[in-house]
Amino acid sequence: MRDAAMHQVEPPFHGWAWVDRASGWMRGRERTILLSAVAFQILVLLAMIALRAVPLVVGETILLRVAPVDPRELFRGEYVMLSYDFSRIPPGGIEGVPQDLHGPGVRNWQGRTVYVSLVPESDGKHWRAEKLSVRRPAGGKHIRGRITRWGQIEFGIEAYYVQEGKGREYEAAVRDRRLSAEVAVTPGGSAALRRLRIE
Repeated sequence: MRDAAMHQVEPPFHGWAWVDRASGWMRGRERTILLSAVAFQILVLLAMIALRAVPLVVGETILLRVAPVDPRELFRGEYVMLSYDFSRIPPGGIEGVPQDLHGPGVRNWQGRTVYVSLVPESDGKHWRAEKLSVRRPAGGKHIRGRITRWGQIEFGIEAYYVQEGKGREYEAAVRDRRLSAEVAVTPGGSAALRRLRIE
């Protein structure tokens, strides 16, 4: 009897049967799965492009003065790096944010949304920053950005592709404070760069 128990055959292990079933199901549908994956990636890319284009379609165009930046960073290949007077956290800080953002405390606020309230300049064409806050303004024109790890604020309008050979012209215009950016802004503060204008 002991010998019979020792020679008893153990039942086969079926714990991974679902893997076999899934593999069999996928083998018959490889083409469909591949096409679905490609279609999903295309939809994601189209959605990203559409989101960036929304301000250009529905936004109101305003004129912002381009501020000088580090000359080594200004012109890179075929695009110009842009900065604005409100691209850096001002000495007075941001409403609703601790004052130590120029030091180690900036790490705690990386990625935080910032709203810049805009008011017209005296020339009647350009707009300038009136106040920076983490709270969305109840009314008026504003632009939305995010705090970066270097204590700056990015708005998605910091780079502009230029024609080959035009870089030096834009560099000179920035140094002389003659370069303006035409920016489309939605009521929610999303911004997209339309073009640069040398005055």
